[in-house]
Amino acid sequence: MAKKRGGSPLGNAVGSLEAQQSAAQANLTLLTKQLSDEIKSAGKDVSEYLQAQFELDVVGQNVIWQLASGEVATFNEVELSYERVSEDTFVTFDINGRDQSLLTAESLEDLNSLEFQQFYPAVGHEVDGKINILDGSRRRAWFLLQQGRVKTFRILVTQDQISIGDAKALAKQLQTAKEHNLREIGKQCLVIKEAHPEMTQAEIANQVALSQAGVSKAIKAASIDDGLVALFPVVNALSHPDYTVLDKVMKLYSDKRSLNKFIKAIEKERVNIQAEYSTNEQKCLIIKAIKKELALELEKQNSDRAEVTTLVEFTSKGMFARKRVKGRNFSYEFGRLPKNIQERLDKEIAKILEYEMK
Repeated sequence: MAKKRGGSPLGNAVGSLEAQQSAAQANLTLLTKQLSDEIKSAGKDVSEYLQAQFELDVVGQNVIWQLASGEVATFNEVELSYERVSEDTFVTFDINGRDQSLLTAESLEDLNSLEFQQFYPAVGHEVDGKINILDGSRRRAWFLLQQGRVKTFRILVTQDQISIGDAKALAKQLQTAKEHNLREIGKQCLVIKEAHPEMTQAEIANQVALSQAGVSKAIKAASIDDGLVALFPVVNALSHPDYTVLDKVMKLYSDKRSLNKFIKAIEKERVNIQAEYSTNEQKCLIIKAIKKELALELEKQNSDRAEVTTLVEFTSKGMFARKRVKGRNFSYEFGRLPKNIQERLDKEIAKILEYEMK
């Protein structure tokens, strides 16, 4: 039978899909370079190509930046509508370093001037028809929260091939707004740790420009459950002592069900905190409510803890006789006692109960 034409020459061999994807990526890179060369040969501007192919309105001049690797990339300033930002842009935490789940309306209030003027465009890299935001993810989040009330979003976009290393370096160089909070830094450390298991904490600390103690604090902050962190309107207000309190909650409520119950209790308390309070005042009141709930739970657990009394001290290893009392319940526990003693105890206990309970 003749072989079927078409398909992958690798067939179903192990790694064939990865090989096809790698080949496709290489072809895409080559085609991008060829297209760029053809546009220049035709005497046309790259911005015109962006406008024609991706329906982007070019509003500024091209800028050329040198990347960490020594390569250069051309960025074109364009305007995107709310729909385009919503559908065609995305943020990669590993590159941008900003935890998007923490970007609440309250934490973005300092960007309200964007309603009148966006002084600085965001920066992005076009990947397969979508734009990966390297810098400006807070501005993007604020813009999306307006749900179309603000008409356009300015961004510098490059279609040049950029390595992940160059993208990370560029994002770090461009990051001039709010510094990443302790939790975000901790998540960055965990990403590095996962990608490079052989790296020591000292090496991770050197890469993120922190002390080893700083890395430990950041990782502790990153390990806190999202539901607990979401109790705070502005996560940037949380300090290391605050995360220490939240870490105590995590240790006390080790299962998800009890933790969610705790979170709901704090949410009820949070309703009484006035919205007009400052960010720090709100944080302090929420932490106070958490400490109060923690104290109540610890007191309850201590009262429920069994009191154990040793009845006899034995010299033989593993042999014991003790009484355990918890609330109104009590029990006697024995270990490695001879069978004849067990039988005598059974008879005596039965005799006492029969006599006393008549």
